[in-house]
Amino acid sequence: SGATIATPSVTNTIQASDPVTVSITNGTTVPEGTNSVFTVSLSNLSSVDTSVTFNTSDGSAVAPGDYTAQSNVTVTIPAGQLSVTVPVVTIDDAIAGEGNETINGTISAVTGGNGATIVTPSAIGTISDNEGVPTLSISSPQTVAEGSPADNIITLSAPSAVAVTVTVTPLGNGVNPTVAADLGAQEYSTNGGATFIPVPVGGVITIPPGVTSVIVRTPTVNDTTGEPAETFGVTLSAPSSGATIATPSVTNTIQASD
Repeated sequence: SGATIATPSVTNTIQASDPVTVSITNGTTVPEGTNSVFTVSLSNLSSVDTSVTFNTSDGSAVAPGDYTAQSNVTVTIPAGQLSVTVPVVTIDDAIAGEGNETINGTISAVTGGNGATIVTPSAIGTISDNEGVPTLSISSPQTVAEGSPADNIITLSAPSAVAVTVTVTPLGNGVNPTVAADLGAQEYSTNGGATFIPVPVGGVITIPPGVTSVIVRTPTVNDTTGEPAETFGVTLSAPSSGATIATPSVTNTIQASD
């Protein structure tokens, strides 16, 4: 027919019906010393890379003691991929009684992703305490002359994140037990003996956070009475903050001095 083609082709465009959105989901709950892993994901596949800026901030966990902070980290989801993971290093701080602690993770400043937008900008990672609760023990039995103090040592198995209280009770025991008049008012030290604090009426002492050793001092009285050696115990009871008692008592001996 002799016809010719003046315009041989045309290009059509199919608009995307599903816009790409970006979300961050909660980090895994992990014991101290392992990575809490956040996930950054797309609602559907993108034909180009999608990038966001990732930051951490303190929840109840505090950097750098509890985790390693991340600041303005570029996280990229490659084209054709739906998600990537972002690990956050947590620190095994050897502090007991902290309970679970949290880290905030946020994303911002999305680029690429065919015009992607952020719909879930924040999430939480959780660190579980792997030290449990501290245990208390009392040790260092003493043999002292009348009139000299007996210093016993209370130890915690690990530093506590919170103050721990415990009741300290001196009481005569053994074959020749002391009586109340043989012992003076107790004191205790939480700084290695630099200073001493009177034990309150009722015997409840307070061990500050982070302290693992306490000296309990029990004075003895030189009564100028001829008598055999006498013994008394110092006993721990009623600990607070979930602490438990591993070694509840120690026995001290007062030598006969007259």
